[in-house]
Amino acid sequence: MKKRSWINLLVTMGLAVTLTACGSDKGGKSDLSITVGSKDNTENHLIGEMYALIFEDMGIKVKRQLSLGGTAPTFEALKKGDLDIYPEYTGTGLGVMMEQKEPEKDSAKALEKVREGFKKWDMEWLDPASENATYGFAMKKETAEKYGIKTYTDLAKHSKELVLSYPQEFDVREDGIPGLQKIYADQGGFVFKKQFQIDYSLRYKPLENNESDVTVSVGTDGQIAGMGLQLLQDDIGFFPVYNVAPLIRKAKLDAEPKIKEKLNALAPLLTDAAVQTMNWKVDGPDKAEIEDVAKQFLIDNKLISK
Repeated sequence: MKKRSWINLLVTMGLAVTLTACGSDKGGKSDLSITVGSKDNTENHLIGEMYALIFEDMGIKVKRQLSLGGTAPTFEALKKGDLDIYPEYTGTGLGVMMEQKEPEKDSAKALEKVREGFKKWDMEWLDPASENATYGFAMKKETAEKYGIKTYTDLAKHSKELVLSYPQEFDVREDGIPGLQKIYADQGGFVFKKQFQIDYSLRYKPLENNESDVTVSVGTDGQIAGMGLQLLQDDIGFFPVYNVAPLIRKAKLDAEPKIKEKLNALAPLLTDAAVQTMNWKVDGPDKAEIEDVAKQFLIDNKLISK
């Protein structure tokens, strides 16, 4: 074989390897594999499943490690490389991982801070959704009316008469009970007659079964409307913004830059109303499968093929 023919062959082989290493367009195959995780709640699991489905539609091999637990074990898995991506909230990134004491109420500033702060872990935040999954407190309307409770300050005044149920970590986080107890220390603290922890996915059961008077809620919970609950007003501006976004290891993003484009297209579709509706399909009387709800949402919005 002539020298120029050998050169042409090598160039062609090199180009093929490069195209394979960089992933593929929809319908193709990729040598890239990604481990997708999520926390152990409906919303996070739903969004994590969406990431997985989008990657598979791109031809990327996916390993699912969904519903791992709370923030601590899920983020630790990402740091160790056991996960490559999971849905995280900007408020959690600032308050828990970066230990910022003052809550950030501005979505753009929160995103700017976490993007800069997470560089030390070689992680990147992609575009956040508009939905604000911030913490809050929910009560049955009849209970709230009985005590005249509409705001967090009202709740603090009557806390010693009430039973609180809350998900894991809420009793140790500064953007949780400890922080509220500091704010209301002069009024006797944010101390309840009784309080107990409940699994995140079951946090409305104590209200439903009259085992608690108030529970920790999230703004995108379907149960708020589905169960006709009263969401208390954050009259002290306590909770920061919690916009959900893909938190991904930089190495994986560098290996397939098209991931950013695909997941950024999902972000604006995840509104408060859309996420509440999907959460209620799973947690409400329909008891739909998370995988089915996530897939249908992506198909309806033309983010994956059928």
